[in-house]
Amino acid sequence: MTKSEVTRARIEEALDRILNKATTIVPYSQKLSVKAVEEEAGLGSGSIYYYEDIVEKIWALKKQSYSVSMIPEHSSDALSKLRLRLKKEIKLKRKYKSEVAELRERLSNMASQHNSFALTIEEYKQRVAELEYQLTNE
Repeated sequence: MTKSEVTRARIEEALDRILNKATTIVPYSQKLSVKAVEEEAGLGSGSIYYYEDIVEKIWALKKQSYSVSMIPEHSSDALSKLRLRLKKEIKLKRKYKSEVAELRERLSNMASQHNSFALTIEEYKQRVAELEYQLTNE
């Protein structure tokens, strides 16, 4: 087998893997494209264009897949799962926002108390200093 034939076989195997959603390099959810087949075959960018018949086959399969269905059967299940996950995440986000608001309020109250206590301590320190001064002068 020549190098060209080996490369052609790698490209065709990669195309079959993509069509069967059994990819090894690209994500199985990636759309069919010339670039995806190149990546799956482990080829460099643009090297697949030496095989015009395969490129035309990819384009034909791509057109055919668009005409058959824009949304695969399994996508409605995946979409409902994603919507459910989104609802949960929105609920969690609201919960965390309310917790953050509550914690900020508590922090504000604690800071206010801290300032009040610090002021009281300073007042008592001043009073103690006054009393010590009175004791030493008597």
